[in-house]
Amino acid sequence: MTPTRSVPLPVLRAAARQAYGDLRPSIVGAGTTSILFTVAAILVVSRISNGPLRGLDSTSAFGTMFAAGSVGGFASLVMIQIGAETYTDRIGGALLRVRILPHGPLTWAIGKTLSTVVLVFIMQAMILLGTVLFIDVAMPATGTALLCLLIAALASLSCAPLGFFLSVFIRGVYSYMVNMVICLALFVAGCCYPTSALPGWVQGIQMVLPTYWSGHLTRWALVGDPSWEIGGSFHPVLAVGVLLAWIVVGFGLVPPVIRRSFRKETIGGLSRTQSTIRSQTGL
Repeated sequence: MTPTRSVPLPVLRAAARQAYGDLRPSIVGAGTTSILFTVAAILVVSRISNGPLRGLDSTSAFGTMFAAGSVGGFASLVMIQIGAETYTDRIGGALLRVRILPHGPLTWAIGKTLSTVVLVFIMQAMILLGTVLFIDVAMPATGTALLCLLIAALASLSCAPLGFFLSVFIRGVYSYMVNMVICLALFVAGCCYPTSALPGWVQGIQMVLPTYWSGHLTRWALVGDPSWEIGGSFHPVLAVGVLLAWIVVGFGLVPPVIRRSFRKETIGGLSRTQSTIRSQTGL
């Protein structure tokens, strides 16, 4: 076996161990409370929002549309999660240590993708279960429920490359806050508020992003009311095509972007970053 052929399996094993280590505190102990609180908040808001939004030709309640859109649209949390964990790893020196390991950046990126996608997928599955049980949607057939889970996984994977691209620019408190604002803005558009009611230029941006199409697909599968959609109709084939394009093209671009970012991880850079953060936070 040549060294080239022996690389992928050890990398995948190391990435799986890293993902397990990242996931364990999130799904065991105190992390479980955070997950349950987030899912419960979405379901409570959906449950108490009984009326349709004014100005829209919709017969569905806001809560129904919000819950159905959140099953897929919650994938946007992957971007926030990757940005937050990259920031923590950077200022703590973990990225600098990863850089000197054989295949370290690649292993780190695969492990981070696995842990964030699995974490968000668990939350999406819980939102789907809560939506079926507590929200006013027709009980989906087994095939529809499985389709929603497939959409949720596809949506989370499609958002992961965007999370890596944005995390490259997080070098301090201010850039971290800007990244959070960008990610939250993407999360809100199309999921918590109808995209059809937003300005045309916002709709144009959403058309090329996975964040809109993720919620588009689960609203199509669970509700079938197109009043929140751009153009007033569903386009499931186009939506799947956009998500797959982000997965294929996005993950094709992630390795060189990550390698370029890791080249900037130096002892001097880490010291300057930590000094800047202490100054920005007043410590």
